[in-house]
Amino acid sequence: MALWRFLKDPDISLTNNTAERSLRTVVMARKVSQCSKNAVGAQTYMRIKSTVETARLRGQDPLAVLTGLMR
Repeated sequence: MALWRFLKDPDISLTNNTAERSLRTVVMARKVSQCSKNAVGAQTYMRIKSTVETARLRGQDPLAVLTGLMR
């Protein structure tokens, strides 16, 4: 069962702390910039931030990833 995959795969973390820590900065930035006043702005910000953080976690250049998605 995929739910228990972390027990056999040492590359999968036992907790979700990394994702939660990266989201904490997103929430704070969103509050400060007030882009959450608009649903479209909040959604756009979250998509870009999620893409950038995923690229960083994978060791990729975030700007190259975003540029590649725009092509």
